[in-house]
Amino acid sequence: MNTPRRTFLKQVTALGALMGATPGMAKAVVDLQSEGDLFKAGVGVRDITPLEPVPMWGYSDTVRNGETTLDPLHAKAVVFACGAVKVALVVMDLGRVPLAVMQNRIRAVVAKDGIQQVIFQATHTHSAPYMELPGLPHLDHVEQKITEAILAGNDNLQEAHVALDRPTIDIAHNRRLMKDGVCYMLWRNEERRPTAPVDHEAGVLRIDGADGKPMVTLVQYACHPVVFGSDSKHYSADWAGAMCAGVKDATGSECIFMQGGAGDINPYLDKTPLAAGGIEAMRGLGKEAADVVIASYKKMKPAAPAAPQVAYKEVQVDVGLRFDIENPVQREILDGIYGPMVDVYMKPFAKNPVVPLGALVLNKDVAFAFTSGELFVQFQMDLKARSPLANSFLCGYAQDFHAYFPTVRAAAEGGYGASTVSFVGLGAGDKLVTEATVLIGQLLGEFKPVMEPEEFMLHEMDEYPA
Repeated sequence: MNTPRRTFLKQVTALGALMGATPGMAKAVVDLQSEGDLFKAGVGVRDITPLEPVPMWGYSDTVRNGETTLDPLHAKAVVFACGAVKVALVVMDLGRVPLAVMQNRIRAVVAKDGIQQVIFQATHTHSAPYMELPGLPHLDHVEQKITEAILAGNDNLQEAHVALDRPTIDIAHNRRLMKDGVCYMLWRNEERRPTAPVDHEAGVLRIDGADGKPMVTLVQYACHPVVFGSDSKHYSADWAGAMCAGVKDATGSECIFMQGGAGDINPYLDKTPLAAGGIEAMRGLGKEAADVVIASYKKMKPAAPAAPQVAYKEVQVDVGLRFDIENPVQREILDGIYGPMVDVYMKPFAKNPVVPLGALVLNKDVAFAFTSGELFVQFQMDLKARSPLANSFLCGYAQDFHAYFPTVRAAAEGGYGASTVSFVGLGAGDKLVTEATVLIGQLLGEFKPVMEPEEFMLHEMDEYPA
């Protein structure tokens, strides 16, 4: 029996009064939407490698200082502009993004040149300097060079043409293996045995100048840059840096790696000791990825966008806290496992458990959703399946750092990243994906602030179409 629509709405309203109002979507803290005649882009790159030995990020089994530079760490910025909007994306060869205080200083400086928002993302290499504590000797150098990269990108703004491809790069596996109800960590998979879930698809965005000269290639892919282990004291961008270097050599233009949902994804040659050929392994995987990107690049034909647009929207999403750290029994257990990490990460987060989530839509054709932690790869795949825009890509390690976001199923299974080194609430990743799809839809104009009467009309058919 069909329920009359008005009666149904009354029923829902009554239920809502009994159960409490459903919370609305998070309120935007940044909302930049503009369309114009031209889509523009500009690229700037600076070396952010520390000039001295400083503590390195990424491994807890040893304290190590960077001693030599195997390959330089970069801050690579691309400024997108259309109409009245300018948004900068800066990707850094760091384990995590700089702290908010540094980000805000950089934003204040570049705002004087009309850049309204800066998106900060880290590649998550584990062969980069520590960024958590203020006062470290390399921080001023890093801040200066990031700022310079963004301003250089702004100075290089020009009309841009674009093309997109989605090739397969097979260098990674899922490091969680379930057996007899127990999660085992498969850190290394040299035999390349099948694992799941894993997303071998890359998003490759080629941007050329209107004059046909190559400008930059953006590569989104999910895989930890951890071919080097804790025995290495080389500063390095790891396999992602080798990939970018290979693409640049072949194309004559910059290549920027955008890390995806790599929370449970490792390279096949994870943590190869230096004595066992770690440098060769890192460069080999990087070349393997670069070869795929180069082949993709060569077949793409950049063109002026049919609908020039740069739109960015960022919200703060309440994701809750996994643990009740006010519970003295739980707190004692957490202190014993994590030590100072509880006070550095969990305790401040518990006061306001929100994380930033941003969506960048370019030319109504490609979207990047930026999240602040290490999301499991399933969320990357979910975004692709659920987004209102087919070309939608998840980018982790952006704007802040909130450790691991496991799926609810993984959290129940346990293991690294699921029960360990994860403090956001259960279902946090699912909430971020849902919010990201809404943000992308809003930037596409799918959801209007005021719905017209015709949008309430129903279209019905008498029979199934032939």
